Amino acid sequence: MIGDKVQLNEKYLHPARLIYEKYQDIIQPGFTLSIAGESGSGKSTLALALQHVLLENGSKAMVLHMDDYFKLPPTSNHNKRLEDIGWVGPGEVHLDVLQNHLEAFKSGAPEIEKPLVYYAENEIKRETLDFTQTDVLLIEGTYTAILKADLSIFISRTYLDTYADRVKRARDPITPFVEQVLEIEHQIIARQGEKANVIIDKNFEIKFC
Repeated sequence: MIGDKVQLNEKYLHPARLIYEKYQDIIQPGFTLSIAGESGSGKSTLALALQHVLLENGSKAMVLHMDDYFKLPPTSNHNKRLEDIGWVGPGEVHLDVLQNHLEAFKSGAPEIEKPLVYYAENEIKRETLDFTQTDVLLIEGTYTAILKADLSIFISRTYLDTYADRVKRARDPITPFVEQVLEIEHQIIARQGEKANVIIDKNFEIKFC
């Protein structure tokens, strides 16, 4: 998503290398991998780390961000939540479109046209992505464990664990209402880790399931 800045370091590169070493024999062109977790848990950074490690080993990867697939742009979505807290959840997101784009990649489609969120402008525009030079597709986002990918990673850090990271990121205000939203999201996705192939805990220790 436009506006996010991600820093890569060994905290993320180490688990990325372990994941690659574990699954390198099944990673081939057309491979898809989802990374799910709560706000600020490190999904985007882990995706970047995996992209880096894959490139080191001769595979080009592209990252799709679930945040680009929200039905409403950020400020409009926040206002919708204020009007109706029941709006919070997977229904806010075009997960069907994201799944279709995942399947298009797997089927060998040369390109897709996808939404692209401009956070500061509160707009959703469109962009075309060229898949012709991409071997692996990484999809990261809060609810991406719902998607049908070849490999599923779940970062088991709650919004309470990630408070400092969220403050540092400074993308969303830290208010009682935002914390209420995060608690609702926590209740929704807490069980998703049970279906993941890889679980990363709050200390970035890895469990292969």
